[in-house]
Amino acid sequence: MRKQTSVITLPSRADQHEHGYHQLVFGLEGDTEFDLAGHCRPVNFGWGCLMPSATGHAFHGLGDNRIVVVNLPTASDDKPLQERIESLFSRADYFSCEPQMQMLVQALSREMEQNPGDALLQEACASTLICALQRQQQQQRQSPRRFGQLNLDLLDAYIDTHIDRRISVTELAGHACLSDSQFYHLFREQTGQTPQHYVMERRLLALSTALISSDRPISELASTFGFANQSALTRAFTRRFELPPARYRATYRH
Repeated sequence: MRKQTSVITLPSRADQHEHGYHQLVFGLEGDTEFDLAGHCRPVNFGWGCLMPSATGHAFHGLGDNRIVVVNLPTASDDKPLQERIESLFSRADYFSCEPQMQMLVQALSREMEQNPGDALLQEACASTLICALQRQQQQQRQSPRRFGQLNLDLLDAYIDTHIDRRISVTELAGHACLSDSQFYHLFREQTGQTPQHYVMERRLLALSTALISSDRPISELASTFGFANQSALTRAFTRRFELPPARYRATYRH
């Protein structure tokens, strides 16, 4: 078979199968869940999973979702690429994507969605993702993070992607593959803030930038930045900046 890459949506109905080729999945938008050999976890933006051929797995989507799926042959005449594939698919596993990898997945997914019938593009995207993922894993092995350190860049990217809705500590802890209590303790130790305060601060800073750089109504910005309504936005914003949003916009736009 040829290398194939596509952007798909998983149904909410759970399904289970295995196949005679390797499969690589990247979370792109929304929430999905995979079960690999009895190990189950969400695969959303910033996460992915590796499924060697003949690995039984179950999967389903949770509401609106999109994932990038790369199907790869178990044998190929392209020896350099085949060596990388064999190295990556030595076992079924989940992985997190560094920010640079996340941007690459997003850029390639846009190209594929705009050109769904381009087989050459599919093959090129598959090769690019394989090479980039193997390079990321090599760099992580050569320069491992100090034990107990959270990847704040990865968390920031996740918060920014889902800034239009409530983000729970449980959700962030799952994104970091930690229990709620482990995550809360590490987060406070590393940042000096609670996760809730950190998310709100990031939300308000993004909102302050939008107030100055756009003419969008404040009521519209409330939903964009995850506030229940304009009143909730105004209360939180005024506490943080000591100015209501409208006056902040008028004062700092100049």
